[in-house]
Amino acid sequence: MLLVKKIKADTVIFTEGDIDKTMFIILDGSVKTYAIRNGKEVELAVLHKHDFFGEIEMYCNKPRSMSAQAITDVRVVVIKNRMQLDQFFGQNPAFSGKILRLMGERLALVNAAL
Repeated sequence: MLLVKKIKADTVIFTEGDIDKTMFIILDGSVKTYAIRNGKEVELAVLHKHDFFGEIEMYCNKPRSMSAQAITDVRVVVIKNRMQLDQFFGQNPAFSGKILRLMGERLALVNAAL
């Protein structure tokens, strides 16, 4: 069974530069992702129910490229490795298509920026 965690509003979930491969899927609430550039916070996205974040580090050996903070109280599924991600897909097959589509869109944006 996958871990479901409750996180209070305003809690920093992870920080840019952290070494961690955990991915999160939002069950309830809102999370913002952001980066610090030239000493200023740059908001990257506001995520809601059924959105996910932290997946990039699961696939590469690099520190976190952004920070994530709960905007409201949130409940998230905590996925610590690819085996747990496969387990989640097995339990939620419709969700796997959403993740693949969004990861493809995110990759396309990065490629366009390069």
